[in-house]
Amino acid sequence: MKILFLAHRIPYPPDKGEKIRAFHELKFLGARHTVDLYCFADSEAEAEQQTALKDYCRRIYVETRSRVRKVTGAAQSLLRGEPLSCGFFSSSKFQAEILRALASETFDVIFVYCSSMAQYIPLGLAIPVVMDFVDIDSAKWSQYAKRSRPPLSWVYEREAKTLAAFEEKWARASAFTIVTTLQEAELLRGEGIPPVQVVCNGVEIPAGRGAGLPESIRALQPFALFVGTMDYLPNVDAVAYFAEEILPRIRERHPELSFLIVGRNPSNRVHKLGKLPGVVVTGAVPDVEVYLANCAAVVAPFRIAQGIQNKLLEALAACKPIVSTSGPAAAIGGKHGETLLIADDAEDFGNAVVALLEDPALCCRFSNGVEFVRKNFSWHENLNHLEHLLLQAAGSCLATIR
Repeated sequence: MKILFLAHRIPYPPDKGEKIRAFHELKFLGARHTVDLYCFADSEAEAEQQTALKDYCRRIYVETRSRVRKVTGAAQSLLRGEPLSCGFFSSSKFQAEILRALASETFDVIFVYCSSMAQYIPLGLAIPVVMDFVDIDSAKWSQYAKRSRPPLSWVYEREAKTLAAFEEKWARASAFTIVTTLQEAELLRGEGIPPVQVVCNGVEIPAGRGAGLPESIRALQPFALFVGTMDYLPNVDAVAYFAEEILPRIRERHPELSFLIVGRNPSNRVHKLGKLPGVVVTGAVPDVEVYLANCAAVVAPFRIAQGIQNKLLEALAACKPIVSTSGPAAAIGGKHGETLLIADDAEDFGNAVVALLEDPALCCRFSNGVEFVRKNFSWHENLNHLEHLLLQAAGSCLATIR
């Protein structure tokens, strides 16, 4: 197949959720088919990462967009009554490149990664489109609205409504629509919408334990761990919830416990959390696996969440005990007491962490997470399903032409 692959962010390095999935999809398809990648980058340095993708692509086009252009595009979308997300990734230059590619090449299928990139596909095009929504972003904006105050809540609610309409339009127009979980699929069900396909994420099993911790961090053991990009609102809200409402309850019984927030770009709010007793904000670290291998527990106290949280899969692959709120646990099919511990209020969440600190046998119960992810989150198995859908879409189009 000849595949036109559109992505809202360059899928390299695969160091955050949206890039991890896109990278593995690109790598898998590029090894078997001819792929042309068109995507955006946030900086020239990020755009230069395309050299790492050349083995998987026949052609790569990366356009760098400044923050000013993103904000300007979003503002223009606001005036036009369109989703801000689309305006954030809008570009007349990018549109011209896509139209040039469609005019000069015969593609068997167009693979669109993230709803914001659908704006570049002319409606009614003869080439079949397979849309990977990943998560239903409109539902995430709705959650943002519920956890915010005016005027931000108004902006978020507007985005939820306009983006939901946009997602529905493209769910109807696509040959296949893909999401990461059954819960996401339920959000897209509606009259006239074809069945939504689920292609789960995967996880790579660590080759071995990381090296020893630096002495400055070793002194903080035992510690609960949260790993993520720390300027992303769901992550910021999660660590603030844990640091402010859950950790003090735990430290009443276990004052030795620290909470490590590990990840790039800590926001101002996250930096301020580092002033609280027991909270350590590391920023970016060279080897996350070192922290993962040496933590007492991984915590996922999400109050805003859509789709699969890769950090849960990575913790399971490292055989670490997890305490999570119910949404992320349900997304991976995790069962309380078998796969991980689930708690949805501050008291129960704190008690679950205390139980792990005080009961080694309970921790041992979760030492076989690697088998769970091997069975359910194999990149190879899940991407085989993706390839089948693309082949089916391309085949249906060819059969119609004949």
